[in-house]
Amino acid sequence: MEKQFQQEYTTSMFRDVQVEFVKKANCRASVVTEDWPVVRMKVEEEKLVDDTMICVSYVVHFDRSTQEVRCECNLFESSGVLCCHCLEVFHSFKVYKVPSCYVLPRWSKNIKRKHTYIKSSHDVSRSDVSHNEFKELCAHFYNIVQEFINDEDETNLLHAALEETRSKLSEHRAKKKSESVAENHTSIGSQHSNVLGVVDIQAPSLVTTKGRPKSKRLGSTLEKSFKKSSRRKNKNAYPVVRSNIYQDTSIGDPIARTVPEQVRSFMSLLSSFDKS
Repeated sequence: MEKQFQQEYTTSMFRDVQVEFVKKANCRASVVTEDWPVVRMKVEEEKLVDDTMICVSYVVHFDRSTQEVRCECNLFESSGVLCCHCLEVFHSFKVYKVPSCYVLPRWSKNIKRKHTYIKSSHDVSRSDVSHNEFKELCAHFYNIVQEFINDEDETNLLHAALEETRSKLSEHRAKKKSESVAENHTSIGSQHSNVLGVVDIQAPSLVTTKGRPKSKRLGSTLEKSFKKSSRRKNKNAYPVVRSNIYQDTSIGDPIARTVPEQVRSFMSLLSSFDKS
């Protein structure tokens, strides 16, 4: 029932209905008398008044055949909202959908207001198409009624013609709606086939990545200073000492000695002179 009111009523009116749904939790219903199809119910509502819990009883009449309900609090008759006592009776008889007579059109958000087609002195400059067409149709119908209203047979013929015209218009609207639905399905199918027919899929274009330039990276100056200091240390380092074996011409035996790189090259030069 709450979902039904939510779909029909405006937001402000639905909040008033929700208040009664919350109060329904404090109600208890019991059968007093039953005279088919009308059942007389007693609904006890618990209320908190000045930190004191009191129980107030209400008499509710429920019709099983028509599902009509009437409470002696007369909240629906005064404000157009079903009271919590009626909601509790509906719940007791497992009525999960409120009859349409209790969903008032004046609170509905789905109804099309007919008074919007009537022009007033406040919108004289307004020239809406719907207003103009409504005005022309009303004038045409008014002239026809004025001409054939005096005879009862002519009036009945006019009623029959209006009902026939209404049925034709309803059929035309339904046919037009079905054709629009078929066109939408056809267009969706053609778009799907076009998408499947695409074979050549191009790669996305290259985009230059964004970010901080390398020269402005944090700590770059510190790393440069470290590199410079390491270069200076390499320049000032002693020559590398390597272990080589050379032929001593005076003795004639190979002797393993550790000599610097420059000395090794000088000794090889001497040995070449001795051989020559």
